[in-house]
Amino acid sequence: MINYTDSLAKYYSNPIDLNDSVDLIFETIKNNKNIWLIGNGGSAATAEHFEIDLMYIKFSLSSGHIRTTALTSNSAVITAIANDLGFEYIFSSQLERKATKGDLCVIFSASGNSSNLIEAVKVCKSKQVKTLGLLGFDGGALLKLVDLSLHVRTESGSYGIVEDIHLSMCHQISKILLEKLV
Repeated sequence: MINYTDSLAKYYSNPIDLNDSVDLIFETIKNNKNIWLIGNGGSAATAEHFEIDLMYIKFSLSSGHIRTTALTSNSAVITAIANDLGFEYIFSSQLERKATKGDLCVIFSASGNSSNLIEAVKVCKSKQVKTLGLLGFDGGALLKLVDLSLHVRTESGSYGIVEDIHLSMCHQISKILLEKLV
């Protein structure tokens, strides 16, 4: 039998970053600010899954709620922006209209180099929105742009490993948040 924890350790072994990420999300929730979730492809699916995880924490709370939205989920908005402005603006355009100071944007990316994610982080910086990157490979350009990162260090092209670990991290974050919020 494979020890899952040991097999993951070679890719990611920094529990301090995970705790800092939980603290950042916790503070965003406590301040009743928005959490925006973005990513492409499999990372978009992880963003949407994380929204569901946070939604279920909401249902477990006796009061209050978690304000979270995956900006990946409205195909009409995404395709309109892509058609009219360009694909690189599908998230930044939404953040321009919706995000406010003190919000948090969680960026999921294996490569860390997608132009639409980089443009989104630029908007976040201009609006004083905090950024948390769940990144893979060498971290790409986003590693230096985000405020905090959970970096899964893999060879370029190891999408499955990165995406699986990102999802596992989201489950762990959700579990810890539930314990802190209840």
